[in-house]
Amino acid sequence: MLHRTGRFKTLLIVFLVVLLLAGCSPRRAQVDFVFMRTSDFTEPYWQGVIRDFETQNPDIQVNLYVFTWDEGRQKIADLVAQGKPPALARVATRWIPEYVAAGLLEPVDEYMTPEFRSQFIPLLINEGSQYEGRTFGLPITVSSRALYYNKALFRQAGLSEPPLNWIQLKEAAKAIRALGNDVYGFGVQGKEAETSTYFYYFLWGNGGDILTQDGTRPMFNAPAGQEAAQFLKQMIDEGLTQPHPEQSVRKDLETAFVEGRLGMVITGPWLARRLAAEAPSLEYGLSTVPYQKTPVTLAAQDTLILFKQAANKEAAWKFVEFLYADQYRLEYAVTEGVLPEKISVAENSRIAEDPVFHFFMEKLPTGKFEPLNVKSADISNVVAESLQAAYRGELSTEDALNAAAAKVLQMLSYSATSW
Repeated sequence: MLHRTGRFKTLLIVFLVVLLLAGCSPRRAQVDFVFMRTSDFTEPYWQGVIRDFETQNPDIQVNLYVFTWDEGRQKIADLVAQGKPPALARVATRWIPEYVAAGLLEPVDEYMTPEFRSQFIPLLINEGSQYEGRTFGLPITVSSRALYYNKALFRQAGLSEPPLNWIQLKEAAKAIRALGNDVYGFGVQGKEAETSTYFYYFLWGNGGDILTQDGTRPMFNAPAGQEAAQFLKQMIDEGLTQPHPEQSVRKDLETAFVEGRLGMVITGPWLARRLAAEAPSLEYGLSTVPYQKTPVTLAAQDTLILFKQAANKEAAWKFVEFLYADQYRLEYAVTEGVLPEKISVAENSRIAEDPVFHFFMEKLPTGKFEPLNVKSADISNVVAESLQAAYRGELSTEDALNAAAAKVLQMLSYSATSW
């Protein structure tokens, strides 16, 4: 009986020691990380990065949440409303002014050492990541745009070179459409917010701009914009684009190109990766976006932001410094088919010696960013909705752009007096 009692006391002491040690062990810092889905590779890629980080930093736990772009903005808004904003999130850069105005974002200037900042391509960190003189995040997904053209369809249509201007683009589209067999000359996006972006390619190439230089008034309905919209509508009305562009998102156009049903489309470097996987025998070329007055492309980047009210921001920044290691950023660029944001990664042979990456990297310096404004996202939506009405034939392009401009002017005037 005494033996059993002694054994019980020993077990009790061991149990109490275990509880004491568990109670004294430090809790892991929790870092919530929201990332918008790019492809099927997005989640497994980040799971691998996080696994490596946590192995080296066992005191920090990174909680990954992958959302689609359609749901992501609302998901973030819900978390903020609950008082639980994520520490880090990949967002559309046009969302940043709205977040800043609401006092949600932490500038990252003080977190960055000069050495860390100098890693980034200057255009991206000095222009794409700047708002009101401060750096509200880091470039995390970068691209420029170019014209893809199907060389086999070009040969069948008697075309030898890709179009450089609008007249040549229209002639090439006509020649390809004449081939029949459900083949169309040129793809135009007319659904969702990037409808406006597709229009901006032609607006900028015609010497126009979205807003005045001081950002206080719309400019997209000036003559340069009216001519650009009229040109796109003529292409649609003459049957030179895919049917019903107002029903097509970017992926629809890319799919039509992969399937050999579209002669030309404007998009980013990721299409090349898809072509290699799904249509390796399709022979294609890359060219400058056709323009009237000046060669220009879109410089686009999504931004990794740090929320001001989030917990464990120092731990979050430690993860930021880790994820920007060359090995991870190279893997991300190659896997997702996007451009590197770091100078050293751009110089890696897998980027520098790849003809597709090389082409898009060469175009990046001629790229224009959409102007950042507290109403950036709303402006994009208004322009897109007006163009969609014109593409459906409900409004003339002139009336559509003027109506959009009136709404944008009202938004800009209101925002100037509200913040």
